[in-house]
Amino acid sequence: MRLGIALKLLISALGILHCNINRVNAADCEDKELYVPYTEDPSLKTYEVCFSKTGDSKLYNCPDYIFFDERTRSCTVYLDGEPMKCTSQGEKFIDPISDTCETFYECRDDMVPTFASCDANKYFNPLLQKCVPDTEYDCKYDIPDCSNPKFQNRMWVDKESCGSYYECSGDILVSRNCPPGMFFDAQTQACLFNIGDECKVQNPNPDLLVDVETMCKGNVGKFLPDPYYCRAYYYCIDESTPYWQYCNDDRYFSNGACSKTRPSSCICEDEDWDTNGKTSVNVPHSDKTKFYVCTKGKLPQIKSCPAGTTFNATKNMCVA
Repeated sequence: MRLGIALKLLISALGILHCNINRVNAADCEDKELYVPYTEDPSLKTYEVCFSKTGDSKLYNCPDYIFFDERTRSCTVYLDGEPMKCTSQGEKFIDPISDTCETFYECRDDMVPTFASCDANKYFNPLLQKCVPDTEYDCKYDIPDCSNPKFQNRMWVDKESCGSYYECSGDILVSRNCPPGMFFDAQTQACLFNIGDECKVQNPNPDLLVDVETMCKGNVGKFLPDPYYCRAYYYCIDESTPYWQYCNDDRYFSNGACSKTRPSSCICEDEDWDTNGKTSVNVPHSDKTKFYVCTKGKLPQIKSCPAGTTFNATKNMCVA
């Protein structure tokens, strides 16, 4: 409880740097991870911070064009590369901005993803690459709520794994694994042989620069820059708890504080996507033979000019 009180005092202090609190939810933290942001909003635009298992939680909004990522415990750009990069005809991807699980994208014969949707009372299961009855796939929860009678005495899909599943034995939650080479099929409520990769996990990019489990070791009490968003930072409450926050008033996080000084790591954050009418722009690189491509909601990409050319910031292209 003393840690919870300490964090409340800390957040009050951090208000000097930034405050984006929306509202307080009383006693909404039971059995949830303490002192770290996590999301409950399917749109991924809000996240919540708990102060103790029995205390209050506060809701925060993400800035425009970035979303809450549970892996980094922060609001950030899309970190998994191209969300819909076709590698084969007929390949399907979950709709990254949908909160209903009813829409998806399918790769055409020209390798271009096209929008599609499931029939009524069906959800898209990305592991199976097909629409399934909503009784077999729960859209709202990643882990079934066994206290709810509708989940009880059934087995449910593990959305991150083909070879494991959840079982609600009454109101008791159990995680189980299928034998090697098999996957869980919700329709038959059994493990089936995964012939021809019928169930296939689309793995995200594992090379995340932020390791929230270890980043605070040796950094307790310090403010650390967010490597993906130059207007944000982490504060290390203890060696295992980074607390993420972003600066207000269009300030940057530089030299341990929010200021008007623009750090060299800031590349795409100044783009005003609301007024420029574009979805991507080219930005000069310190190496004149290269340039950045800034795309709304994504990490910047480095491109190289052809041999014998350099990037011209005025013309916004490579010139000889």
